[in-house]
Parts: sequence; C-alpha cells; structure tokens
Amino acid sequence: MTLRENIVLPLALAGYKAKVMESKLNSLAKDLGITAMLDKYPYEVSGGEQQRAAACRALITNPRLILADEPTGNLDSKSGKDLLDLLTFINDEYKATILMVTHDVFAASYCHKIMFIRDGEIYNELYAGDDKKQFFDSIIDVMSVLGGEGA
Repeated sequence: MTLRENIVLPLALAGYKAKVMESKLNSLAKDLGITAMLDKYPYEVSGGEQQRAAACRALITNPRLILADEPTGNLDSKSGKDLLDLLTFINDEYKATILMVTHDVFAASYCHKIMFIRDGEIYNELYAGDDKKQFFDSIIDVMSVLGGEGA
C-alpha cells in the first residue's frame, strides 16, 4: 500500500467517508511535511519519512496517548533528532501524551518527565525544568548510578 493508503486505513476500517478521510489526511500530512510523498510506497522513502508517515497514521484517529517503544533505535542521529522534534511537535500541537520507552539519554532529554525503572519498580523520577543542560546532566547522573550498581 502507498503511504496514503496506510495512513487512512484505520479510518477506512472505522467506516469514515472518503471526504472526511482525505481532509484529515491532508491536514496531518501538511503538518508533518509528507504531502509530496503520499503516493509513494514505504520502500521508496527514507527511514525518517517512514517515521513521519507512521506518526501521521498514529495521529489520524486523534489519540490522547501515543506509545513509542525505542522510537529512535534504528535511526541515524539526524533522523533520530528529527523524530524527537516531531514527537515534541505532536505533543505541543496535538496535545497527545507520548509515553516513550528508551535507553537513549539524548532521547530521554526531550521528555517532560522521566521515570527510571529498575527490577520492575520505579527507581527515580526527574522532571524537566527550564534548564535543559541541568536536566540532561541529571539524567546522566541517575544513569551512572543505575549502571554502576551491581555491574
């Protein structure tokens, strides 16, 4: 299926009219910068563009919660940063809560709140403030303690 067909599939399965699907798709595709590639197949676009299409599909049903399991795991650093910027945009503009699981300190630094889990229990929590460098340093500090104990 093309990116267009992939993105609107949840709406088609839910019985939405074509006009409504196209309207929602056009708005999201414009916001996420993928309008020009909607008629391409996934293998014809870059990994970052595939991620944007996946984000578009996730948003097409107006979810309040988006689950992201290691979203930057198989991306190069530029594509990873682009995806994190996109998730920030989605959180800000679409007011969707994003629950992200990651081992990547850089990716975690984009979050508003971080919960460190160890042996199935919450080990520590951090909240982002205005000082991003201090937040990043705090993440590193907790990670160094987590990685150093029992290692």
